[in-house]
Amino acid sequence: MSSAYATLLVGPSYIPGVLTLGSKLRELNTKHKLIILLDSTSIEFEFLKLIEELYDEVIPINDQIIKAPLEKLKNELNREELSITFSKLLLWNLTDYEDIVYLDADILPLQNFDEIFDNFEISTNEIAASPDSGWPDIFNSGLFKIKPNKTTFENLIEFASKGGENTFDGADQGLLNEFFPEWIKIPYLYNVTPNYRNDYQYLPAFKKFFNKIKNLHYIGHLKPWNYENILSSDLSNFHQFWWDDFNKFFGADQNLKYKILNLPRGEASNLKFNKVDDLNKALDQDNLSKDVKNLNLTSEGGGGDTVEDTDDFLVDETIEQRVFPWEYRERKPPSRVFED
Repeated sequence: MSSAYATLLVGPSYIPGVLTLGSKLRELNTKHKLIILLDSTSIEFEFLKLIEELYDEVIPINDQIIKAPLEKLKNELNREELSITFSKLLLWNLTDYEDIVYLDADILPLQNFDEIFDNFEISTNEIAASPDSGWPDIFNSGLFKIKPNKTTFENLIEFASKGGENTFDGADQGLLNEFFPEWIKIPYLYNVTPNYRNDYQYLPAFKKFFNKIKNLHYIGHLKPWNYENILSSDLSNFHQFWWDDFNKFFGADQNLKYKILNLPRGEASNLKFNKVDDLNKALDQDNLSKDVKNLNLTSEGGGGDTVEDTDDFLVDETIEQRVFPWEYRERKPPSRVFED
C-alpha cells in the first residue's frame, strides 16, 4: 500500500492555493503521491485539466460533500465558508492508502518533509497533528497524518451527524479535536500559522527556528492571493513566500496567471479587489507619505514582473535588506514621553 499527501478543493476560491501547493511539493521532489478530494461542479475545465496534470489521483466528491452546521459556525467563528471542511472526513475512507498526510490548500511547503511518513507512529484510531498557535492544547486541523480505516470513518460520520453537539467551534477542527482528544504531537515547525492580525508572536523563537520551518499555513480570511490591494499585502506575515513560488510556477503565462488570480474569491468576497486601480489612486493622493511614494514596486518573486503584471508585495530598497517579516513593520516614535 502507498502513502500520499492529500488536499481538498470545494469551489474555485482555493484554486490558487491548490495549484501552488501541488507544484511546490513536486519541486521539493516528494516521493509520495499527491491526491485531491475535489468537488468539480463549479470548477472550469481549464483548471480541472491543470489539477489533473498536477495530482496523481483526483477523487470526485461531488455527491459526498459533508457540511458542518452553519448556525454554530456563524455564532462561534463567523466563518460560514468553513462548513464544507467536514468533507475532510472522507479521507478516512480512502483505504487504498496506508498513510495520508492532509494539507489545507492555504499551506505552502518550504522544504521537503517526507520524513513525516516515517515518524510519528499512529494506529488506525489515532491522529498526529501540530499544536494550534491560538490554543496549543488542541491541534490545528490544517495538517494531520492518519491511517485510513473503514471503522474509524463510520464512527466519525456518526459523531459528526449530531449537528453542532460534537464540535466546539462548529468547524472540522473542533470536531476532530473532540473525536481525538488524545493526539500524537507533530512539531509546530510542520504547520506554522503566522498570526495575520499582528497580535501575539514569539519573535525570538521565529528568529531562532526560521530556517527549520517545514510549512507555512495562511490561516484566517485573508489569503496571499486575495488581499484587498497591493498596499494591504500582508508583508509582516510571510505572504511574500507564497508569491515567490506562485510567480515561479505560473508567472510565465500572464494570461493563465490573470485567470487564476481573478477567480471567484468565496470567503474573501467581501473584500475589495481592485488591485492596480486602487494602487494608482493611492499614489495620486496628496496625503500619501513620502516613504510609500518612494517604494520600489518591482516584484522579487516574478522574475522582474512589475506592478502592472502582479501585485505581489512592496520592497523598499532604500533600506538594508530585510530577512524576517517583522522587519517590515513600521517603527513609530512613542506618542507619550514621561519625564521625572
